[in-house]
Amino acid sequence: MISQLKSSVRQLFYRSSLFQGVVGIASVLTGRTSGARMSHLLAYREDDAIGPLQRDEAIALFGIVRTLRPRVVVEFGFFHGHSAFNFLQALEQDALLFSYDIDGDSRKRAETEFTFDRRFRFLAKSQTDFDAADIGNREIDFVFFDAAHELHLNQETFRKIAPHLAPEAMMAVHDTGVWNRTHLAPIHETFTREMPGEWLDEETYAHQPGERAFIDWIISTYPEFTALHFHSTRTLRHGFTLLQKKRVLSSS
Repeated sequence: MISQLKSSVRQLFYRSSLFQGVVGIASVLTGRTSGARMSHLLAYREDDAIGPLQRDEAIALFGIVRTLRPRVVVEFGFFHGHSAFNFLQALEQDALLFSYDIDGDSRKRAETEFTFDRRFRFLAKSQTDFDAADIGNREIDFVFFDAAHELHLNQETFRKIAPHLAPEAMMAVHDTGVWNRTHLAPIHETFTREMPGEWLDEETYAHQPGERAFIDWIISTYPEFTALHFHSTRTLRHGFTLLQKKRVLSSS
């Protein structure tokens, strides 16, 4: 009887998003689990997001950061603060997020809207002006590139941060994917006409070819790094790439 009741409850849980929410709230209130701090992602845009992370990308990076639990995160490109807030929600209380941006509006947003979190540090500096003293000479556990999309600027930045990466540090570079013509909305059509992207063929458009070249440069120049691409042509995806130094896992 009890087994059958539990099975019925599970079936309801699997089929009803409302019931899932009720169970989740009850679980947190009773102390069985802790809150996931993901409610902000409901407000993040997906298909028509130009510039900031798309919602599904933010979900993926949230999960990666929650899994890794980095202590020091460096972000190049604050923009409107979407990625910064996403990282703060994922980070532990003893972590620090250092965000670089030279845009005046970004600085104003950071200095007026992000004072709520002591873990956040905004630096009104170009990414190429990175200095280890900015982050207290700490090792960097996670880096997010989403500022300059020019190859030479990213190369210069990488050379500066490379000596300060922790042994198992991970880097994420945004806008490394391609757009498939099938999924282009008017906002994307306008982008392809006005911005310096590149059509790879009749159906595939690289909206930030400089970021793709940056990844290729790292892999060819620093073969100790390996890359994993979060790309898709089955939807309109800006895409991002994760980079980390190779390491041997087995002892044999």
